[in-house]
Amino acid sequence: MKKFNDFLRKKKYLLLLIFASIITHLQWFNPFSILNYSDWSYWPNEATSQLYNSYGTWINFSNFGLVNIQLPFNLFTFIWSLIVNLGSSYDFATKITFLIPIAILGFIAPYILFKKLIKDELASFVVALFYGASTYFLIRQTAHIPIAFIYALTPFILYFFIRALENNKLVNWLFFILVYWTGSCYEIRITYIVTLILFLYFVFCHILNIKKHWKNILLGGCCFISLSFFWLLSISFGRSFDSILAVANRGLFGNFLFDIEHAFALSNDPWTGGLLNNQFIKQPIIWYFWFLPLISFSVFLFKPKNFKYKKEVVFFGVVSLIGIFLTKQSTEPLVGAYLWLYNNFPGFNLFRDASKFYLLTAIGYTGLLGYSLLVLKEHKNEILNKYVFFVFSIIIIFISVWNVKPLITGEIRTMFVSRNIPTDYLVLKYFILKQPDYFRTMYIPTDSRWGIFTNQKPKISDIAVIDSEWKNLLKNYNENEKLTQDKIINVFKLPFAENLMDNSSIKYVIVPLQDVENDDDFFVSYGGDKDPNIREWYIKELDKVDWLKKIDIGTQDLVVYENESYKPHIYLTKEKETIYSDVAFQGIDWQFKNPTEYKISLKNLSKIQYLDFSESFHSDWKLRVGDFNWFKVLTDKNYFLPDDFHIKNNANLNTFKIDPDYIKQNFPKEDYKENPDGSIDVELTLYFKPQSYFYLGLIISGVTLLGCLGYLGYDFVKRRKRKEIDTTVEENEKNK
Repeated sequence: MKKFNDFLRKKKYLLLLIFASIITHLQWFNPFSILNYSDWSYWPNEATSQLYNSYGTWINFSNFGLVNIQLPFNLFTFIWSLIVNLGSSYDFATKITFLIPIAILGFIAPYILFKKLIKDELASFVVALFYGASTYFLIRQTAHIPIAFIYALTPFILYFFIRALENNKLVNWLFFILVYWTGSCYEIRITYIVTLILFLYFVFCHILNIKKHWKNILLGGCCFISLSFFWLLSISFGRSFDSILAVANRGLFGNFLFDIEHAFALSNDPWTGGLLNNQFIKQPIIWYFWFLPLISFSVFLFKPKNFKYKKEVVFFGVVSLIGIFLTKQSTEPLVGAYLWLYNNFPGFNLFRDASKFYLLTAIGYTGLLGYSLLVLKEHKNEILNKYVFFVFSIIIIFISVWNVKPLITGEIRTMFVSRNIPTDYLVLKYFILKQPDYFRTMYIPTDSRWGIFTNQKPKISDIAVIDSEWKNLLKNYNENEKLTQDKIINVFKLPFAENLMDNSSIKYVIVPLQDVENDDDFFVSYGGDKDPNIREWYIKELDKVDWLKKIDIGTQDLVVYENESYKPHIYLTKEKETIYSDVAFQGIDWQFKNPTEYKISLKNLSKIQYLDFSESFHSDWKLRVGDFNWFKVLTDKNYFLPDDFHIKNNANLNTFKIDPDYIKQNFPKEDYKENPDGSIDVELTLYFKPQSYFYLGLIISGVTLLGCLGYLGYDFVKRRKRKEIDTTVEENEKNK
C-alpha cells in the first residue's frame, strides 16, 4: 500500500493529465463510438480492408481516380487495413492510431518536455494544461486530425531532439529521427514548421557545439531521407510532383480571418467557446485570452540578471514572435510579407492560410509560461513567489479548463459526439456490394460520408467532378448560370450526357439524405440556403432524365436511379471512344490486381482496336505487352507501348490504340500467340508507372527501418547485460 501511495504521490500530475485526456475525449476512448466530421471522413470496413495493397501512387475509389499526394499516409492505412482484416473496425483503427494518441499526447508530451526543461512538476503541469487546451489544437481536433496529431507530438519531437543534442549518442539520435519521421508521415506540412522550431532551438542553444554534432546530424538526415524513400522516389521521378504543385499553388485564402490581435491572443477565428462557427466569420477574441501573452512575456520583466535559462527564454520568445507575425497573415504590419514568403520561400506555398503557424505561437507561449512560473516561484520577493505565482497559475488553469468545457459537455459536437449510420445507407451498401461487376455510383449534389465505396465500386461527387474532370465540358452550359444547383444538374441536360455517364462507368445516381442528426446535411450549401425543399427539387429534375430509371432498393428516403447502359471499366472499341456518339463496345477479360495494375487478356486481335479505361487521364498510365516485371519499368526505356498509342479521349479518360501488326513487328513471339488466321492473342498489363518507384522506395525504407530498430534492440540488450554485470559485481563486492 505504501508503494502504491508513493507512486500516486510521485506521478500525481501525470495521472491528473491522463484523467484530463480521458474526461475531455470520452467518445474517443469508447470502442463502439462512430466518429467523423468534415475533413475526417468515414471509411467503410470493406474499403479499409483493401488498403494494405491499394493505397499506392494512384487512388481509384474517389471520383475518376487521382494521383496520391499523401503517400506518407501508407504507414497508417496499412495498420488500419491490418486491424480491420483481423476483425475490428475502421473506427477502432483510427482511435488506436490517431484519436487516443492525440488525446493523451496533447497533455502528456508538453508535461514531459517542460519537466525536463524547467525541472518543476507543478509549473510543467500548468503549462501542459495550457498547451493541450489551446483553441487552435481543439479546433484541429474537430476535423483536421493529422494536424492535431503532429501538434500533440511536437513537444515529444523537441524532447527527443534535446536529448540527442545533450547525449550526442547514436541511439538518442535514432530515437529522435524515428519520432520525427513518424510525425512527417502524419502531416508533412506541419513537420515543416516543426523543423523550423528544431532549427531555432539548435541555433539559440547549441550552435557553439556544431562541431560535436554535425556527424550525427548528417547521419540522422540521411536516415530520415532513407526512411522516406517510399514516397520521395515516386514524387521525384514520377509525375506526382505536378499534382502536389497544383494543390500547393492555389493562392492565398482567408486574409479576412486573420489579424495581429487574434495572433497575439492565440485565438483561432472559428472559436466561440461552444459550437464552432464554420461559416468563415471571424469570431471576437474572448477577453481572458489576453492574459496569455501578458503572463508569457512577463518572464522578461521578472527574470533575474543571473537567470540560467536565458538562452531558452530567448528561443521561446523568438518562436512566439515568429508565430505571431506569420499568423496575422496579410494584415498590418508588413502586409506583403506573407505573400512574398508564399511566392518565394521554398515550401511556404504549402500554407495557403496562416492558421498552421499557430503551432509556433503555442510552443513559444508554453515555454514562456513555464519559465515565467519558474521565475516567480524562485523569486526572492515573497509577493511574487507566493501570490503572483498562485494567481498566474490559477488564471492559466482556468482558461485551459474553460476551453475544454465544450468537449466535456459535447456542445462542440463535431468529433466529440458519436454518430449513427442511417439505415438507408446500410441497405444501399448491401445492394451495391452484392453485385460482382465494376461500376461507379454518383451522388447528387455531393457524396454522403456514409456512402459505400471500394476499389471495385468507386463513388463520385457531382460537385467535385463538374469543377475538375468535367469543367471544360460544362463551360458553355454553366458560364451564365448563377445558381449552384443549376450548375450541378446541368450535367444531366447535356446533349451527350448519357454517353458521358456510360463511358464513365456510372451505373447508379443517388440523391442522399438530409442527415441533420449526423451533421451530414450538405444541401444547405447547394441551394438549400434559399430553398428548404432543395432536395425534392433535385429529385424532380432527375425524374425528367429519360435514360435514368428510378428503382426501389428498399430504402425509405434515399433515392436511387439506374443507368442501364453503363459501360465496363475496361473495354474494346473498333473506333476511338467519344461522348458525342454511341460507340459500340466489346467486353473483355481483365483482372484487377491493385489500383495501379490491371491484367488484360485479348483474343483473336486482327485489326487496330482501342482499349478504353475509365480512369482520369494521366500520361503515366502505360500498357505493357507480354510478361510484366515492375523492376524492369525502371531499367527499360522501351518497356511499354509508345506514348503515341495513349490517347486522352473527350471524356478526359484513357484510350489506348492496340495495333496487332505493330505488336508482331516490335515484340518477340513469346510475348503473344499468333493464331492460324493471322490474328493474335495477347496478354497486357495496364500499369501506373510511378508505382515502381514506390515499390523500390518501400524496400529501401523498410530495410532502413529494420536497421534502425535492430540497432536500438541491440543497444537495449547490450545496456541490459552491462547493467546485470555491474549489479553482479556490486553484489560480489558487498559479499566480500
